[in-house]
Amino acid sequence: MPRTVITNPDIVKSPLFSPAVQVGPLVYVSGSGPSDLSKDCRGQAEEVFQYISKVLAAAGSSMRDVIKIQAFVTKPEDYPAYNEVRRKYFPEEPPASTTVVSGLLLPGMLLEVEAVAYKPDGKW
Repeated sequence: MPRTVITNPDIVKSPLFSPAVQVGPLVYVSGSGPSDLSKDCRGQAEEVFQYISKVLAAAGSSMRDVIKIQAFVTKPEDYPAYNEVRRKYFPEEPPASTTVVSGLLLPGMLLEVEAVAYKPDGKW
């Protein structure tokens, strides 16, 4: 099955991984963390979900098409703030979701989120 790397000029690129990869009708968005580590968890979550929205748009998909998210939060007490932002992006029919409390690669990163979306037009 063909595989397409999703990118555009508005998406942060890394030499280590693709922002997203589409295989068949599914779009897999890599774990996304904030660039502004001075923000609190709510601010970091907002930045991350905005970035995921851009990646999905580049793939011809959207947050409405997300079927699964997995989040890693560093502090259990930040979960309510993260959850509040998540509900804003998924107000109806939220996707399947897993949240793990764990340490992250960069000091100051309070969360990282990855997503899987179904491309609704079926074109791949």
